[in-house]
Amino acid sequence: MNPERPGYRAQRPRRARTPDDGDSLPYRSGSTGSYLAAQAPQHAADPGRNFTASLGYPLLGALIPGAGLLRTRYRWWGALMVGGVILLIAGAVWVATSGRDWLIAQAVTPSSLTFAWIALIVLTVVWILSLIVTHLALRPRPAKAWQRIVGALVIALLSFLIAAPMLFVARRAYDQASFVSDVFSSPASGNPGSGPFDGLRDPWANKPRLNILILGGDSGKGRSIDLGARTDTVILASVNTRTGDTVLYQIPRQTARMPFPEGTALHQKFPNGFTDGHPLNADYFLNSMYDNLPKITGPDILGHRVDDLGAEALKISVGEALGLDVDYYAMINMDGFVQFIDALGGVTVNVNQPVPMGGEINKQKGINHPPDRWLAPGPNQHLNGMDALWYARGRYGVTDYERGIRQRCVINAVVQQANPGTVIANYERITQAGRQIIKTDIPSAQLSSLVPLAMKVRGQQMRSVAFINNQQGFSTTNPNWDVVRQRVQDTLNPARPAAPSPSSAAASSSAPKSASPSGSASPTTSAATDVQDVCAYHPTQ
Repeated sequence: MNPERPGYRAQRPRRARTPDDGDSLPYRSGSTGSYLAAQAPQHAADPGRNFTASLGYPLLGALIPGAGLLRTRYRWWGALMVGGVILLIAGAVWVATSGRDWLIAQAVTPSSLTFAWIALIVLTVVWILSLIVTHLALRPRPAKAWQRIVGALVIALLSFLIAAPMLFVARRAYDQASFVSDVFSSPASGNPGSGPFDGLRDPWANKPRLNILILGGDSGKGRSIDLGARTDTVILASVNTRTGDTVLYQIPRQTARMPFPEGTALHQKFPNGFTDGHPLNADYFLNSMYDNLPKITGPDILGHRVDDLGAEALKISVGEALGLDVDYYAMINMDGFVQFIDALGGVTVNVNQPVPMGGEINKQKGINHPPDRWLAPGPNQHLNGMDALWYARGRYGVTDYERGIRQRCVINAVVQQANPGTVIANYERITQAGRQIIKTDIPSAQLSSLVPLAMKVRGQQMRSVAFINNQQGFSTTNPNWDVVRQRVQDTLNPARPAAPSPSSAAASSSAPKSASPSGSASPTTSAATDVQDVCAYHPTQ
């Protein structure tokens, strides 16, 4: 406009707009990039975001799950995690003070173990995610390259330190769940596991002794690979459920005429015991019953099908022979025993005489093949799996009685030396070996009661009774089972000697002491020997 024209009013020059004008028009002073830069939030200026905090709070969260999140906008998730930690600590205190039995019960329950290993994996993932979220929420924006690298390394290290122990425990829970499910029976398997010690606050209130038959399947050359066709080791472990005191009764493998209870189908089939009338027929020895009896009787001899008729027949027969009710059996494949001992890291025993590793003697066939090598005598010999196997089974040039002693020594060594640290460190190998060597009818429902009892047994010294041919009234070809049963009762319930009267005491002191014909004490006093003493180092000449 021409300022010289009439009516002209001078206008003030228009000033440039600034962000403080408060209108809706965009700020256009400068380029578009300048505008966006001005509008961007200034995160680096946020005092809550700094690199030190982005590392420190994740470290706190690694020590106390969720604690680092309390500093971020996800504080409610952090509070929830910290609350869970407090509940876990309270639970641990309860378990340590009064909940041990509950923990043991869960540790041998497959469903609880399965829940445990799944829960541990989920908790591990959530825990690690909380560290990542804490770090990213507190890291400066934009972060420098070195800050990104250092932060990633620190979070990775913390994640590893969390995941390693958590996944280790989860794997142990998985192995334990698989082991219990594979080895121990369930109600669906035909063994309901019911008994007088079920459903009580004290599971052993009506069960003063628990009797478990231990069978060793010796699967040598030419024998069945399915746990061994011949049970060359037959030991009944009778456990005092109050104290854990245990007596091992071992019957020679060549024992004939094994009895069955009167009124049963097995007694009707074998009224004179398991025999064909010829006491030297090896097909009717004790160690042949497992494999041969089912073939002779058929699978329905008991009136119902069982998972393992041979083992069930042995339980019935050994129980009748000893006058005890056999509750369960545990069958061990002696060949797979090598893996089990190796998984334990070996066992330490005293070797009192040279033990043959291999070799064969058969006088009828004129066979005499000496062993390739021998285990040399010596105290505290640490044996690997193969050497321990031959220590238990080596028979060239030795008696079955000597062999039986070594077998009881191995059992005692495993019970006493399987310490928790070794078991935990090698648990995966032990459970894998256990699946291959152990077969049992012990129901998984009873494990919560049996584990505390096993801990009592470990703290006690075992005693043993060996029935030896032509000693103390025992004969392998024609056993007197009444004498055997009385001997068993004498060891379980030893009679207390009556206090002598003064006159009888004086007469006894003046009379010469007599010895038994064999030069040993009477059967009542010498029937049970301490396994620790028998297995001590006392080398034979």
